[in-house]
Amino acid sequence: MTVDDVTDRRVKRTRMAIFEAFRELVLTRKYDDIRLADIIDMSGIGRSTFYEHFRNKDDVLVTSIEPLFSALAKIPPGAAEREHVQFVIEHFWEQRRFARIVFRDVLYEKLSRKLADMIELEIAVGDPAEKRFQSVAAASAMLGVIRAWLAGEFSMTAEDLSRRLMQTARQEVGGDD
Repeated sequence: MTVDDVTDRRVKRTRMAIFEAFRELVLTRKYDDIRLADIIDMSGIGRSTFYEHFRNKDDVLVTSIEPLFSALAKIPPGAAEREHVQFVIEHFWEQRRFARIVFRDVLYEKLSRKLADMIELEIAVGDPAEKRFQSVAAASAMLGVIRAWLAGEFSMTAEDLSRRLMQTARQEVGGDD
């Protein structure tokens, strides 16, 4: 085992402790009432260790959801695999108590911005303004539909929702016309 392997495991363990503490706090408190000190205390790490990994609690939120958003970001350019998208949708459903919290208000805006940034890196549109427009539109549409589904505004299987998201997003983001 190399020093890099040990360091990598330590980094993963630290980040996982932070993510788990953050998740627990989000489920038990209002987001605005969560302080960095709470995350640090609950995760059992030091303040300087926290700052080696994250800037603030918003950074923890956005970083924790990034792997899930990577599948959604591939939908608009048509590069997503249905199985990956369905996995994400099923995960949101299984974790709907947490998802309903983070898909609210200010947090929803932060997540929407993050997904739009990720989509922007994926789509091939020459004009920067058009690229941003399409990215924001696709992110808002997808997350809005997922949020409404989680809230029970309509009933659909995760498989059907995945398929519909893929069809709709590809139609809306088509490139320069």
